[in-house]
Amino acid sequence: MQDLSLILSTIGTAAGLLITTITFLLKFIKNAKAKHAAESLLAISRAIIPYIEQAEQFVNYTGQEKKQYVMTKANQFAIEHGIEFDAGKVSDKVEKLVKLGKTINKTETDSENEIQINLKKGEQNNEI
Repeated sequence: MQDLSLILSTIGTAAGLLITTITFLLKFIKNAKAKHAAESLLAISRAIIPYIEQAEQFVNYTGQEKKQYVMTKANQFAIEHGIEFDAGKVSDKVEKLVKLGKTINKTETDSENEIQINLKKGEQNNEI
């Protein structure tokens, strides 16, 4: 009877240890995959900035054509570096970067316009 109790206790402990180990491994693998996906997206994000700059030099192309150029270059970068390419995430990243660039450019343009307006007001005040 005592042997049976010892065997059941050992089996229960081993089962608990096995379940804990499996749970840990599954979470570790899931986190490793998430980390790899995040690192891949970060690498592609860094690579697309020069592509966006290049695309902005194409004056006779539409915004969609420029975006397609950037997406193609990003896909080539991913293939060359063995990175999984998620077109949706990269597309969103391109949109955010372009929007940020437009916001920055607008702010700079607004500041330049404000300076020019103030200069013109100053010239008008000097004429009076």
